[in-house]
Amino acid sequence: MTAESGALIGGRYRLVELRGRGGMGRVWRGLDERLDREVAVKEIVFPDGVDEERREALLHRFVREARAAARLNDPGIITVHDVVEHEGAPVIVMEYVTGPSLAAQVARGGGMPVRRVAELGVLMVKALRRAHAAGIVHRDLKPDNVLLMDDRVIITDFGIAHVADATMTLTRTGTLLGTPAYMAPEQLEGGPPTPATDLWSLGATLYCALEGRPPFVAETFSALCVAIVMQDPPVPGRAGPLAPVLAALLTKDPAGRATAEQALAALEAVAGGAAQREPQPQPQPQPEQRRRQRLPGSSLRGAGCFALVWLGTLLPWNHIREWHGFQRELLVGATAAVVALANAGLRPRGPAGPGWALFAGLNLALFLVAALIWPVWGLPAVIANGLLVGTVSWSLWWSLSRAGVPAGVRPDGVSERGTR
Repeated sequence: MTAESGALIGGRYRLVELRGRGGMGRVWRGLDERLDREVAVKEIVFPDGVDEERREALLHRFVREARAAARLNDPGIITVHDVVEHEGAPVIVMEYVTGPSLAAQVARGGGMPVRRVAELGVLMVKALRRAHAAGIVHRDLKPDNVLLMDDRVIITDFGIAHVADATMTLTRTGTLLGTPAYMAPEQLEGGPPTPATDLWSLGATLYCALEGRPPFVAETFSALCVAIVMQDPPVPGRAGPLAPVLAALLTKDPAGRATAEQALAALEAVAGGAAQREPQPQPQPQPEQRRRQRLPGSSLRGAGCFALVWLGTLLPWNHIREWHGFQRELLVGATAAVVALANAGLRPRGPAGPGWALFAGLNLALFLVAALIWPVWGLPAVIANGLLVGTVSWSLWWSLSRAGVPAGVRPDGVSERGTR
């Protein structure tokens, strides 16, 4: 059949505009003149070399399977309105979908986000489960046969692939009709189609939606078939949490391939955000915010150390011999100032133990230097002062740095979850 624009099909379907063509026929935008609604009209073209007897058998088979597909009632499956014969060839009349195909969407915008692909996969698995429960296997699921309209994902061409399979051996060149890049290995080897066949095609279709290309690409038909049957699919670079379910769907052995229930659960987890995510970095304060956050704790440590050095003069080991009056105040004040500034500027990173060692070591060094410049403290006093001031300063740093810090975040702002 080579219908032209304006032709009337089945006494009621007027062909209005040619919308696409492929190996199995052409698709028209049509008008159902009886119900005054737009429809999609797909005319099926048999390959050359099919004799009349075989053509008649194929016609009856196609009509039977198209009618079985018409009984499927699912928003994810194209609605079949009618199946008629026109000039010896079958014509299928379907709902008219205004949205693009998945193939066109990917060609225009490239690979889709992971969650969006998972959402598409969920709807496609549900549609396939409905078809498989009715005993119908698609056989030719691919991005061109998936339509996107509003919040619907619609699988088309149920039953048409049966005609392609039946006529493949009757073509003069032996060329396979359909799209081998999305056919399961057992399908290319001539095995009987099963629901697992569609699930492999689903994995290849989702792979394309994510990566912008099918999992297997080759320059020749033979090389493509060998790759699908013998080679592992390339690891998708953008799959993230979708990688395990894609690998399960693209398993060579149908017996080890993911079932529809397993695929649905995994896809729903990714679509719902329940799959494992990469640790998210904690929001870091801006430099001005960090400076304001550090000032109160640093000032408090400095003031505490300054006061502690002065109070330490009352301790028995800090009796300053031969220093009186202005000289005594100058010595104590200078030591207190240096100790205060050094402790205020110290900002350890890490757990408590190394932090205490850093404060203690700093203050021991400060008091030792002071004793060398002004030989008024003996070694026991240097050790006692360094440990006392270091411990007090460390206690202030540790308590203030932990105050108000969210659980799971170290004082230096690094998520402890991200370090495991």
